[in-house]
Amino acid sequence: MSVHSSPIDKVAANDDILTQILIKLPVKSLLRFKSVSKHWLSLIVNPHFARCRNPNSSCVSGLFLYSSKRRRNPELNFIPLQNNENPSDDGDDAYLAPLTTIPSLSGKEIFSSCHGFLCCSSYSNLEGDYRLRYHILNPTTKQFKSLPQPRDGHKGLNLVFDPSKSPHYKVVCVWRVDCDDLVLSVDSDQNKLYYQIEIYSSETGSWRACAEPFTANRNSQFHSGVYWNGAINWFNTFGDLLYFNMEDERVRTIPMPPIPHGDSNGRPFGYYGESNDHLHFVEIYNPRIQFDVYEIERDYSGCFVKYHVDLGSVGAAFPQMMQRLSWNPMYYLFAILSLVREKKDDDSFMVLHIPGNILRYNLGDKSFEKICDVGAEHCDGSGMIEDSFMYFWFHSFQYIESVSCI
Repeated sequence: MSVHSSPIDKVAANDDILTQILIKLPVKSLLRFKSVSKHWLSLIVNPHFARCRNPNSSCVSGLFLYSSKRRRNPELNFIPLQNNENPSDDGDDAYLAPLTTIPSLSGKEIFSSCHGFLCCSSYSNLEGDYRLRYHILNPTTKQFKSLPQPRDGHKGLNLVFDPSKSPHYKVVCVWRVDCDDLVLSVDSDQNKLYYQIEIYSSETGSWRACAEPFTANRNSQFHSGVYWNGAINWFNTFGDLLYFNMEDERVRTIPMPPIPHGDSNGRPFGYYGESNDHLHFVEIYNPRIQFDVYEIERDYSGCFVKYHVDLGSVGAAFPQMMQRLSWNPMYYLFAILSLVREKKDDDSFMVLHIPGNILRYNLGDKSFEKICDVGAEHCDGSGMIEDSFMYFWFHSFQYIESVSCI
């Protein structure tokens, strides 16, 4: 007597068909199906599955935002950027829940995001040892892994992850070489210091020192590195920009145009970030309402103006942007939180924070719309500009859906 398989059994026995079905499921259902069987689990956690499900690992679905760090215990919020409904969502709080899954947490903070993974820190008390510890987190799957302790007193940790190239991630740690004879030997330039880099690899599970010490300005911003073009890229308020090539493990510079009028305060960076394999930065001079968005050349030969932005129409629609200050009666108050490049360049947009609102400003047709309100309770009663703003670009981190394993 022949045994006939049901259509369901035939599908379940065919990995190719089963994978194509699982790929189309919303995240919430997909994560539940990991417990159906060991076989289904092996399919879902396979790096090939993650690449097939999300071939574009640069599609930004939202932003994690920290309120200004001038406040104690800054509040973390999530701002969705996609209009389409996502069946995996249980509301915006669902995106914040993964941070609570890390045990012994207090003072949690995100400081780097890369293709769906977050690098965050928390103060933990393990066996009487109370210190700052570091974790890699996937907010989509709620998985996390705590890192071995990096060197104390480091100047910045930067996450490197590209699922299209490898299922493994790395963390770049920069620390100052505390050696007086080295500091004094930097061409007698007291504004430069020696720094060293260590790299953590998820493949080996350990840190290792790499490359030779390099020199950089004292005020180099190693805590705000951006992974792009196979390198960690750092902005610099004085001098040229820096980048660390992950392949040959060398630090190089990106030539920058001179600072207008020789401003002694350095470059007034209004934004620095990557989107869809493009690296942008904004310098905001007077008049603040008009500025250029620069893009870094892929060969690091320099930069060029990608967009010119005039927020005059936004200021007319939202007069609360205009602040009358003693030194500037027409001071426009806003912050660029993110620049999102889309497949069609005309669909690209900026996320702006103005007093009381988060806006979407479309770079193609110059239109704009409100994304959400920012409650008045976040504004200081005195009306001081420093206290009336809640978010800034260096407190903003992209959320990209990913089912890659930590």
